[in-house]
Amino acid sequence: MVEIELKFQIPQAHREAVYQAMLKKHAKPIQLQAKYFDTPDRKLAAAEMALRMRKEGESWVQTFKAAGHNHLQRFEHEVVLQPEQGMTPELDICRHTQDSDAARSLLENVLGEAMSELQLRFETDVERLYSLVTYQGAEIEISLDRGEVRAGNAVAPIYEIEFELKQGSIKSLLALAASWVKRYKLWLDVRSKAERGDLLANGLTASPAVQASVPDLNKKDSPEAALRKIILTCLAQILPNAAAVADGVGKAEHLHQTRIGIRRLRSALRVFGHWSEEVAPGWEPTLAELFSQLGGARDRDALAESLFPQLQAAGAPLVELSASAEDDLPGQALRSPEYVRLLLILMTFANGTSSDPQDVKKNSDLIQQAEKSIKHLHQQLVKDAESFRNFADEQRHRTRKRLKRLRYCVEFIAPLYPKKAVKKYVACLRPALDALGEFNDLVIAEQLFRQEAEKDSRAWFAVGWIVAHRDQVLLECASALEQLPEAPQFWS
Repeated sequence: MVEIELKFQIPQAHREAVYQAMLKKHAKPIQLQAKYFDTPDRKLAAAEMALRMRKEGESWVQTFKAAGHNHLQRFEHEVVLQPEQGMTPELDICRHTQDSDAARSLLENVLGEAMSELQLRFETDVERLYSLVTYQGAEIEISLDRGEVRAGNAVAPIYEIEFELKQGSIKSLLALAASWVKRYKLWLDVRSKAERGDLLANGLTASPAVQASVPDLNKKDSPEAALRKIILTCLAQILPNAAAVADGVGKAEHLHQTRIGIRRLRSALRVFGHWSEEVAPGWEPTLAELFSQLGGARDRDALAESLFPQLQAAGAPLVELSASAEDDLPGQALRSPEYVRLLLILMTFANGTSSDPQDVKKNSDLIQQAEKSIKHLHQQLVKDAESFRNFADEQRHRTRKRLKRLRYCVEFIAPLYPKKAVKKYVACLRPALDALGEFNDLVIAEQLFRQEAEKDSRAWFAVGWIVAHRDQVLLECASALEQLPEAPQFWS
């Protein structure tokens, strides 16, 4: 069975309103007390799986869950238990391995002989208010969960709302969720209770940052189908990282990977967006605004990792920068209703199919369409390389963005070509990417230290060092770009 649901966190200021809204829908209460099991070395958690025993009112249900194809879907296998009155049933993994071929395969691949090592890891105690509603022809269960997760002496609160599709289209599910987002400022959280409990049990606040993955493209895909897969892959990187940042527990790497995911998504829309008539012109500008809001804090993080150690080694009397009000913007931006609603729109598109059968036939040659776009990007950069030494900084930054866009788009369509050929081409882009990245860091650092110098004259040392270093890096950029015409093209 595949479970399709969305979960949101509720801002403190809107919790009472959401609670009252559930009461108006004649929501029914039920107490849910769950115990989650895993091996001592967390094999299930590492595989994004969960095994729980839950008391639902007076009934008991044993459930196994595993990650689905995207953050909307999860594999779920449930077994309703009937223990003797007053008795608490014991966990028995055979209830899943004997009743479901899919569950058996997943569990055996992950646990192997460790099935006997399962032990209690954490518990949840939740009061759920739930109501089944009909919306745009779909049956959707809305559940408000209030309670806590416990692991030993550690406790964390739970106050969230879920929308689960029981029958009907994913589009209807996302549309209903969007209406609640608008009204109550909900923000999307793809982290499960199992993930949060596992983190609590291990004394952690956030899972490792999620990096980019490659879409599952094949040559038989229509361009529109390929675009949906590409956007789904971008969302798979953005959603978990953005949830950690929005919750205030994300590290610098979560913010970095969120920005990379957004940049990849913008690249896909800009280069391949014409593959579908459903792509709206307003998506990319909204993402650009969000990307900008996430930039200030990330720029400082990047400089702290790359440039500041060099300044310190050069004897700069001032290396640290004053705190900025912009450092608080990422979480606010990722919790904003405008951003969340756009995510739901993109999820609707990525999980959809063409409504017009004729669209599949239009421009159906994916390879031809992909190569046309990649060739254009490559030729733009070859032209930029000819004049790069004389460009203004703004033009150089445009070239850097084009180069990143090219790399991302090559990575998107890589499954359509021999791996070695694509790898050789991408390797030729790396020197220019590295040099342009370093130059961009210098430009940003110069601006920041000049601002700092207005408050602290010691910052002028850093400004002088940066200006002197820029010329050298600029030559490296130009030299690397001039090698692009010789890059071995993997396309025909």
